[in-house]
Amino acid sequence: MVNFEITSDGFLIDNCKQPLLCGEIHYFRIPKKYWSKVLDRLVESGCNAVSYYVPWFVHEYEEGKFDFHGEIHEDNDLHTWIKLTQEKGLLGFFRPGPYIYAETTDLGIPRWFTDKYPNAHVKSYKNGEYVPYGFERNAAHNHPDFIRAVTRWYKAVCNEVKDYLAPKGNIVMFQLCNEIPNDDTDDRNPENLGIGKKDGIFPRFLAEKYGSIDNINKAYNAQFTEFETIEPHMLEERNKELYFHDHLEFYYGHYYPEYFETLGRIARENGINVTLVHNAYNPRAISLHYHNKKRNPWLNLGVDCYYSLTGRIGIKEVTYFCEFGAEYLKSFIENPPWVIEQECGYWHDFPAVYGPELYIWNIWTIAAGYKGFNMYLFASGINRPGMGFFGTDHNWQAPVNEKGEKQSSFNDIMRSISDIKKNSDTFLEDNLYDISMGIKNTYGLIWRNVSRISSEAYFALRRTGFTPEICDFEAMPLEELKQKKVIWVVSDETMNECVQKKLYDFVADGGKLIIQGTIPYKNGSGQTCSLLSERLGIKLFPHEDRECPQQKILVNGKEYFIGRTIQEFEVRDEFIAARDGLYNKPAVAIIPYGTGVVMAMPFRIDMHFYSMAECLGFLLEKIGVEPNIRGNKLLGVILKRSGKSVILNLHPVKVKESIKILGESYEIELDPHSFVII
Repeated sequence: MVNFEITSDGFLIDNCKQPLLCGEIHYFRIPKKYWSKVLDRLVESGCNAVSYYVPWFVHEYEEGKFDFHGEIHEDNDLHTWIKLTQEKGLLGFFRPGPYIYAETTDLGIPRWFTDKYPNAHVKSYKNGEYVPYGFERNAAHNHPDFIRAVTRWYKAVCNEVKDYLAPKGNIVMFQLCNEIPNDDTDDRNPENLGIGKKDGIFPRFLAEKYGSIDNINKAYNAQFTEFETIEPHMLEERNKELYFHDHLEFYYGHYYPEYFETLGRIARENGINVTLVHNAYNPRAISLHYHNKKRNPWLNLGVDCYYSLTGRIGIKEVTYFCEFGAEYLKSFIENPPWVIEQECGYWHDFPAVYGPELYIWNIWTIAAGYKGFNMYLFASGINRPGMGFFGTDHNWQAPVNEKGEKQSSFNDIMRSISDIKKNSDTFLEDNLYDISMGIKNTYGLIWRNVSRISSEAYFALRRTGFTPEICDFEAMPLEELKQKKVIWVVSDETMNECVQKKLYDFVADGGKLIIQGTIPYKNGSGQTCSLLSERLGIKLFPHEDRECPQQKILVNGKEYFIGRTIQEFEVRDEFIAARDGLYNKPAVAIIPYGTGVVMAMPFRIDMHFYSMAECLGFLLEKIGVEPNIRGNKLLGVILKRSGKSVILNLHPVKVKESIKILGESYEIELDPHSFVII
């Protein structure tokens, strides 16, 4: 019997709270004779789970014809593979697509499907006709032909594995698809959208949102006669800005949630009773699943973390992937934060990924707040002819090769797993916060500029010594918001009236509000809405966030480079920061309101220099807001509620710093790629 449970704050394995420590192995890329040896290396590393894609295109080799026993190709023997994972004492994380990506030629979709069902292709609308666009052999997630084929695939694969499901077997999680969205973020295919049908997904969305045909005609200045005849390009031609908002609401509030609802139903109908999961493709993409999770609360969401996508590992990378991602998942998705794909190498040979980096990467991930991870890719492989997106080799600089032989990074990864286990009590503790950070929950947030502004602001606060607790300020009731005392809100120009009212009520009752990015002046429908600024006595002007290479702000007689445009505004009160060169123009203002105070900081913060941390520290101190941590530039500090601190050095050199934590001073000296708990 396998005892596995996902609780509100972590993983219970054998009735004990412990991190899920997993490695990804692609059995279909490894000769069957080496499967046992490769799994032995995973066990030796200290992992307690194995993850594996189960490729649709491999097992349904022709439409309606399946190979799960190795009859067509011996490496297709799924039953022997699963039995081996059980014998090794590993939990199983089962990932059957339909999309798997995994650097496969057609991202996991069988070629016979795209050959036989070309109308399922994602389409755009150009010059009066619908034409395929995007990846050469893609398929729209909700197309009827695709859903029918996926239903048959799920029925077949679920029937094969039902006896291996926990608690009788070792499969404890089942992943629905992989890393949405694909190319159909703005698919216009009429068949896919159900144009012409009253129950079509797009007509249903329009009817639900607008209620009557008169309402949508008024909004778009149109003369439509029925919802089912409205096509996306018709709306876009009439009001591009309004359609932008509607299209994001449709795809992330209806289209993708309906897809997951369908996959979940099919899986359950075919006997899958374990936890259903999916992965956001990076921390900011977590926002794309906010409304998906609201509609499908049974879905467990994790995230992918690959620092090599942005170059070399650095303080910004670990802050974004390890810290921001964990906090974002915890607050917005409300299931235990975990990494479904944790970098364990890189798909190209460069940048080179070194073992000591992977060691500190794993440590930082768990210390920052994640409750587990799946290392991708733990073992390299070899692609069969035509299987691999990048050709025959599929090495990923992995710690183990396809023969089960240890590679250069293996010992460092094993050491990281050992140290995580030794220190799991401290690592799995909640962090101690000193400021709240409000992020918008708008549909399709990643496609809006404010998404990147949010992660940049988080990094700036961390470098200033703060530990932000991310919160959903838009959905949070006023009484809960008041408990935060200090909240830094990252905003763009849009904020609905009820949210603006909630914020000034929060301040009037003694709260401290920092509003950064843009002071809002429109609601979600694009209409003028400046209730907050009017209450605060701020005169606003429209704003476009863009690069402004020589833009600086003047604070306390010193210039600080920001390199971004500043929203123009006027205030009755004195301001404490001016736009460089325009000393009569405010950049930052402190505005008392009721028994609280607002700091208006209407520009994006990019941390080009550590001097910006000095600037932010000075500004926030002016309203009585101070961080728990001071003095660290190169070292990372993660402060736990117990008072313990995890201090980490990701650099390839020894680092010595004087750090003050909760008023106590420490002289810290750390070797390259190491950590200490104080």
